[in-house]
Amino acid sequence: MVITAQFTSLSFAGSGKATITVSATVVARVSQSVIHQVSRLSVTEKDIKRGFVEISSGTILQVKTNSRNGYLLYFEGENELFKEVSVMDRGRTTVLSPNGGFIHQTASPGNVEVKDLSYRLLLREDIQPGTYPFPFIVKASLL
Repeated sequence: MVITAQFTSLSFAGSGKATITVSATVVARVSQSVIHQVSRLSVTEKDIKRGFVEISSGTILQVKTNSRNGYLLYFEGENELFKEVSVMDRGRTTVLSPNGGFIHQTASPGNVEVKDLSYRLLLREDIQPGTYPFPFIVKASLL
């Protein structure tokens, strides 16, 4: 973002005018604080029969940005446990590949927002009951 202002002042001692132009560039930035992140998930026989695992409020982030274009939430990870992952945020569901992806987030009017993300993990047929590490690291990034 570039801000430019022009000032004109009259000189009382003479008839000359002076013009001063001032400009400033505000660099877009984004930062995040992890409030809560599930580190492990449990897969039961019931989950396997149902075909998926649901994790309510699995990731809670506080995101601060001054970007008018919004930002991206990146989901990074590799796993062979799930066919796909659905991420739910305020009534919006986005389906990602088992290796992650990104979701565009619009600019927040207050520059600070809390993202409460829930998940539905579609299980592969050959998964066994047990405890597994959470499949993603979630990061906020500029576009």
